[in-house]
Amino acid sequence: MPVPVRDRPESGAVALLLLVLWAPLPLASNRPWSAALLAVGLFALAAWAAARTDGPLVPRDGLARAAGALGLVVLAWVGVQAAPGLGAGAQPWRDMAALTGRAPWGSLSMTPWETAADAVRLAAYATAALLGAALLREASCRVMVMRALALWVATLAAYALADLASGSYRIGWMDKWIYQDVATATFVNRNAWCVYAGIGAAAGLLAAGGAATSRTRRLWQGGAAVCLLGALFSESRWGLACVAAGLAALALLRPGPPPWRALLTGAGAVAAAPLVMWATGHGRFLGRLEPATVLGDLRWDLYRVTLDAIAAAPWTGHGLGSYPVLYHQVRDPALSDAVVFHAHAVPLELMAELGVPAALALMAAYGVLVWRAARRARATGEPLARLAAAAGIMAGLHGLLDFSLQIPALAVTVLVLLGAACPATPPSAPAPRPARGHGAPASVPAP
Repeated sequence: MPVPVRDRPESGAVALLLLVLWAPLPLASNRPWSAALLAVGLFALAAWAAARTDGPLVPRDGLARAAGALGLVVLAWVGVQAAPGLGAGAQPWRDMAALTGRAPWGSLSMTPWETAADAVRLAAYATAALLGAALLREASCRVMVMRALALWVATLAAYALADLASGSYRIGWMDKWIYQDVATATFVNRNAWCVYAGIGAAAGLLAAGGAATSRTRRLWQGGAAVCLLGALFSESRWGLACVAAGLAALALLRPGPPPWRALLTGAGAVAAAPLVMWATGHGRFLGRLEPATVLGDLRWDLYRVTLDAIAAAPWTGHGLGSYPVLYHQVRDPALSDAVVFHAHAVPLELMAELGVPAALALMAAYGVLVWRAARRARATGEPLARLAAAAGIMAGLHGLLDFSLQIPALAVTVLVLLGAACPATPPSAPAPRPARGHGAPASVPAP
């Protein structure tokens, strides 16, 4: 059934889209200044929306409110972690008191300022979901976001492939200092880029499904293929597996029987991927799939010492954002030469930093958002809900063995989509514009 589209989406939706598209450019917003700039933009837009937007900002359904309540509880707990005096008896604070002769801050967090900074980042992520629900209600806005994301990620993927082919290994004007010989686009980390490119591929496939002509459909499919090549040449093992899982979910999360043709096409693409890598001189990727290489990965030692850190403070945690400091306290000789800033497993890192109860609450909030998007996608087949569910699955699965959800550009993109999956008020089809010379409305067929 055609979805009417009007010419001018709401200004708030356009501003949100511009923030989402801006996020990958300054090194995926994963530097203090760029993360702060993105957060300020989200907070400013939320303030504007609260003053100007008609209708509720918070979705009315119980699942959304439950996720929001869990998020607020976690933010309150992070405030407790950073507060002075509650952890003054901990050994690091006693050592500091003995060294300086002064009363220490004494918080539950061993890095209270980092905890406060990460609390702001966490609040920005929650704001992104809220803005998605509040501002992306109109059908025109939802189509705009899907198409713009598909086009933008395809552009970044083309840039990544061109940089890789040329051998310049640069991000803009800067020489890469890591992952020089794989595709990363404007991301520093190839694994986060792989998941982001997979989201772009999903958006392109959905845009192709809603194309009005066969030529337009082929263009969107070509853009999705470029995104998939960008993901493939990242050489991220777990990232590619998660992208495949998300695209399979994209195909299945719609009304009706399973689309066997699409699933078989996807299986064929997965089977062809190793041949593409070998034929283009990237056969080393196949060696990284060998069991000995996988089992010898450094992350298994990281998981072991992170579990020790969790056991040391299972209820209170060591403070949100404290892992880089905590790691130096728990690492052993097997990790003596490794420079590590993340546990490479979001659940384990959250449990070490927040404590097990708060970490489970935060993960449950995310799971609820993905579940409600998947449920809506399965019931209605609405394209943006399908995209949100696929993106949430890709990023969530990848976070089990890596830290892509801790990269602001990816986290904000996924959370805006998850918020938009079930908007504050039901998506409405605005008054259609009559086609030139006719009385029929302009429309975009739903896939």
